[in-house]
Amino acid sequence: MKRAIAASIVALVLLVAVGFLVTGAEAETVKYKITSYVTKVEMLPVPDVENHFIGEQERRGVAIFENGETAAYHMWCTLEFIGGQGGSYKGYSTLTFGDGSTTMIKFEGTQTGEKLWSGKGTGEYIKGTGRFEGIKGNITYTNKLLTPYTKDETKGDQIVEATATYTLPKK
Repeated sequence: MKRAIAASIVALVLLVAVGFLVTGAEAETVKYKITSYVTKVEMLPVPDVENHFIGEQERRGVAIFENGETAAYHMWCTLEFIGGQGGSYKGYSTLTFGDGSTTMIKFEGTQTGEKLWSGKGTGEYIKGTGRFEGIKGNITYTNKLLTPYTKDETKGDQIVEATATYTLPKK
């Protein structure tokens, strides 16, 4: 009986060790900030309560990582706002790096406030190319609108502070 238990323990230890070797890479955590502005927006009123809107939005900007690396930012989302109560949104974003590598994230979040809202959310890596091929992981972020969106004067300038944790397959 003792031999069977000992053999089971050895087998379990070997299975776990082989599993770590197969799964490969250690997780990496990076922090970065994104500044962006609205390039396209369409809002439709919902006539149930005052200031209720649904819509879609596209943003462009730049991501600046703590290590100094930069990437072009592009985002698409759908959203819903109810005046005075905040809102929710979900969508996709890409980062395109100088070497042509990309990452794509699927995200969702909530926000509060009206003209200069702030919010938070989470996301998951769904695709990577180049040096990010096979990326797996997630992000958490906060965001804050710095200027309101207007058709003529300001374009809803925003800053996002993100923390990403991801792994890449062993090469």
